[in-house]
Amino acid sequence: MDGSGLNQSSKKHKLNEEQGIVDGNSKCLENLPEEILRYIISLLPTNDAVRTSILCKRWEYLWTSIPNLGFKIGSKAKRTLFMNFVERVLLLHDSSDIKQFTLYCDVLHDGDASRIKAWISSAIRHNVQELVFDLNISEEKFSLPRCLFTCVTLTKLRFNFDIPCELKLPPTIYFTNLKLLTVRNVTFSDDYSTQKLFSGLPVLEEMFLEACIWVNLTAVSISSPKLHCLCIIDDEQNSDDEDGCQVMIFGPGLKRFTYYGPLCNDYCLNNSCSLERVVIDVCDPGKTARQVAYRMYRLLSGLSTVKKLKLSSGAVEVLNYAAELLPHVPMFSNVMHLEFDGGPTYLDRVALSKILEKFPCLNTLEFPEGIDLSVNCKNADGILDPVPPCFLSHLRCIEVYCYAEVLNQLSAIKNLLKNAVALDKIVISSDNHFALDFEKQLVEFPRGSKTCKFIIY
Repeated sequence: MDGSGLNQSSKKHKLNEEQGIVDGNSKCLENLPEEILRYIISLLPTNDAVRTSILCKRWEYLWTSIPNLGFKIGSKAKRTLFMNFVERVLLLHDSSDIKQFTLYCDVLHDGDASRIKAWISSAIRHNVQELVFDLNISEEKFSLPRCLFTCVTLTKLRFNFDIPCELKLPPTIYFTNLKLLTVRNVTFSDDYSTQKLFSGLPVLEEMFLEACIWVNLTAVSISSPKLHCLCIIDDEQNSDDEDGCQVMIFGPGLKRFTYYGPLCNDYCLNNSCSLERVVIDVCDPGKTARQVAYRMYRLLSGLSTVKKLKLSSGAVEVLNYAAELLPHVPMFSNVMHLEFDGGPTYLDRVALSKILEKFPCLNTLEFPEGIDLSVNCKNADGILDPVPPCFLSHLRCIEVYCYAEVLNQLSAIKNLLKNAVALDKIVISSDNHFALDFEKQLVEFPRGSKTCKFIIY
């Protein structure tokens, strides 16, 4: 027998072995209990889960009980197929509960809106627990089914519009078990309905409000006894709105609060005695700088119990537009860690010096975006005068990131070293080991603390 015959025989033997493995695996799958099969199918994307119906007779309707349904529209050419597919899946789903329903879809006309509302209603009838939808809309107004706003099984709700959209809210809103709410690009239409939304959340734990528009509102309060995380991101396009909305936040259990934006609204925290971490990043206030300064002051006034605080350079700089308020900023006696972010921090600015006086027990001071002196600073040795109390007693660690293009950072670091008499260490880092280039200068700077160590990398 020649070599080719041996090769063909070997290939056939190998194919027969592989076929046996495949057949064996198929039989193993077929012999699995139905509960395990349903679980395996539930791990697949919805499209693939439905496709398993063609594998064999036993698998034909197993997918109809999967608890997680996710739909994301693809090409516009297949839009009709997509809409029909969603409808078919929901129509054939058995009576079992839907745990998660996710929808990414275009809304091109009223017919689309009606179908989407019907899909959401169907998910609610199946006791949905998590509802996520991201809609590309063509209209400036949109309404959701009323049954959504009284759904007793819902624990997580996320809705996002691609452009600002006025959401029509029903007269009755009460989410019995909702723990997480995320809202993006929603235009709140009036005080009454918006207040209904924020008041009907008795067990809410986390809330995220991004790029929402409050211009139609005068005042509204956010209140939930179990709320522990609140994040608000305002759109910079609304920075020239002089009136804004007064947003009162009542959170006795609030632990984390984050704000990003131009402070186009007046946010005031009340009874927030559990605060652990706060981040405030204020961008360019534009023409309303003085008004934003007053808003920043009122926001800080409700944060005095926080333990860890991160402020952007813009949040500090804007206070210079209302310097008369600086003496009245509250004391932050619980803050052990303070971070200045969002660009270089100018050490000679009046607002920074006054703010640092309000942290008597500060242990760690961090400048991840570097420190600098203003171009018009004439007396670098006279800044931080009077010296903040924490520099004389509690401040143990300063962390600074250095940038090659920042000319006055050495003078700023020198000033910190001179005034921080209780300092244990100063950590200086940079890209490309830039800080190592002037290590010799740094270690020769006079230090107010004899025990201060340099860590440079």
